[in-house]
Amino acid sequence: MKTLFFTSLILILFSCENKTENIDSSIVVNNYSAIEDFRQINGGASMLFNETEYEFPPVEEGTELEHSFYFVNNGDAPLVLTNVKGSCGCTNVEYPEEPLNPGQKGVIKAEVNNSGKPIGKKFRVGIVVESNGQDSKIRLTLRGTTLEKK
Repeated sequence: MKTLFFTSLILILFSCENKTENIDSSIVVNNYSAIEDFRQINGGASMLFNETEYEFPPVEEGTELEHSFYFVNNGDAPLVLTNVKGSCGCTNVEYPEEPLNPGQKGVIKAEVNNSGKPIGKKFRVGIVVESNGQDSKIRLTLRGTTLEKK
């Protein structure tokens, strides 16, 4: 009986191997989870982002890169995005044009074309978000490394 117990225990321990898995944020469809438990602030509209910087994995030249920045209006008044633009012609952005009420969430989708970026060097692209929020200008940053085409 003792032998059966110890054999079972050993089998259980080895079958329950501790595997830690990293989640690749590029495959996460909904990154709103990072801003679920936000603290509302007083004094007008405000933007709270899930992140303000993102680094793409290294990719070949000529690749269209996409990333989404998720945010919530954590203020106490409607938020209006007045201007959202990339720092160069290689960046296109989509953003909500309608006001977002307090607690409402939004997303800024950025597309970057890495054609013409230096091979083997890091590039950086900025996105300036202007709004009626307490921080009227917020800068988002995208980084990456361009590899030579194979």
